[in-house]
Amino acid sequence: MNKRIIALVLLASMSLYAVTSCSTALETSTPDGTTESAIIITTPETSVETEASETEESTEATTTTAMTTVPFEPADEPDDIVVPEGYHFVWSDEFDGEELSSFWTRESHPSHWVNEELQEYVNSEEYAYVSDGNLIIQPTKVVGDDGNVSYYSGRVNTYGTFTFQYGRIEAKIKTPEGKGYLPAFWLLPTTGKWPVSGEIDIMEIVGGIGTENTTYGTIHYGNPHDQNQGSYTLEDGLFSSDYHIYACEWEPGKITFLVDGIPFYETTEWYSSPMTGYTAEFPAPFDKPFYIIFNVAVGGNWPGDPDENTPFDERGQMRVDWVRVYQRDE
Repeated sequence: MNKRIIALVLLASMSLYAVTSCSTALETSTPDGTTESAIIITTPETSVETEASETEESTEATTTTAMTTVPFEPADEPDDIVVPEGYHFVWSDEFDGEELSSFWTRESHPSHWVNEELQEYVNSEEYAYVSDGNLIIQPTKVVGDDGNVSYYSGRVNTYGTFTFQYGRIEAKIKTPEGKGYLPAFWLLPTTGKWPVSGEIDIMEIVGGIGTENTTYGTIHYGNPHDQNQGSYTLEDGLFSSDYHIYACEWEPGKITFLVDGIPFYETTEWYSSPMTGYTAEFPAPFDKPFYIIFNVAVGGNWPGDPDENTPFDERGQMRVDWVRVYQRDE
């Protein structure tokens, strides 16, 4: 089967988004133009420079980018796609080819950047690459001559190239095995300051004995920070043993998390936070475009540190067969 990267754009105007790091709860610019679609796909040449600290503890982001839509023609759907009832296909990356497509950016961040995680995220094909029809994120352990241990991993996102607002997103993923791993498939908004700007975590699995059979779906919001979280535990086996399809249905006022087509958590209550002279009304902050992130963290507050049995070979890989986005027919 010949997989394809396909995209649909319903908008042909220019929008400018800017986020400024500040001490207020949320500071964003308004688009220069009027958008008529929730799907934004931008030219691969668009440059994006970010200085961000996205975390469940605190985030400050400084991001400015001009997002220019281009008239992609609708392409055929992937051959093996099963479009959920009531939806139509919008976009996908099937990760077929020899290199990561221009929709993705590899991030660079130092160790202990967030949540006391040990890994350094490196912009390198060594830690995030395409092989055998999969996006592969490969954590790595390096022991120096002095005996000091360093960890490296990959994190990729579609900021500045593909964002969407509302719909269903799903990805077919095989997660790593081993204590200390925290693989994640999640969404962040194109504008705002965490946590008031919002975060949608579609899949997070804590690596380790007795924990790799449970996945979490979570939203973060508010100021002060709050979260809603649900989980799903396999009756038999581990998520790291095989591929599973993790999905989120995102609607105004309702967010639902699914595994292998089974809804396991639905949330309908959250809040934003007041700014000076303005209060963001529900369903804010989940009422604006978000972009896609895949990463594997090593160590940190939630999974704890890896141990001597944690593998850093193929067993430690996060493998993404595909990621697909749909929107409601109506």
